[in-house]
Amino acid sequence: MSEDEKKFVVLFVCSGNSCRSPMAEGLFREKLPQEMRDRVLVRSAGTLGLTGQPASENAVIVAREHGADISGHRSRAVTSEVIAGADIIFTMARHHRDYITANYPAWRDNVYVLRDFARKNKFDDPDIFDPIGRDIERYRACCAIIAEEIERVMPWLFELIDRKFRED
Repeated sequence: MSEDEKKFVVLFVCSGNSCRSPMAEGLFREKLPQEMRDRVLVRSAGTLGLTGQPASENAVIVAREHGADISGHRSRAVTSEVIAGADIIFTMARHHRDYITANYPAWRDNVYVLRDFARKNKFDDPDIFDPIGRDIERYRACCAIIAEEIERVMPWLFELIDRKFRED
């Protein structure tokens, strides 16, 4: 078993892997307590199959405003290997979840729309809007939603992470 296989892998998924999911990846990594960083691997990917593209300029700027550096990010496609390596998958919108569950049905129980995870009162529309091609204020609004959701789900994830390591 490789070192990465021993870690709890959190995967964030959006469309092109250039805005929302890289911001989520960077923010989650930044907020992860130091004592958990050796047990958790944070990744992101996109359903459109784009690879090697940098995060959008505005995504880099607003992530930096939240303390996360995603300037070195390069897009990756959702693949069976990426999906199979994840312990939990958070999508930015329902259509990303639906794409994964349709194409990788064995992992359907590990896929959640970020805004719906561990929430009793579900949103009518839990999708986090795509800011691609929009002005910096739309990116800031999008990033603020992602940051709020990451803060909200972290306690739940800490429990899942602890559970994995108690079972191993």
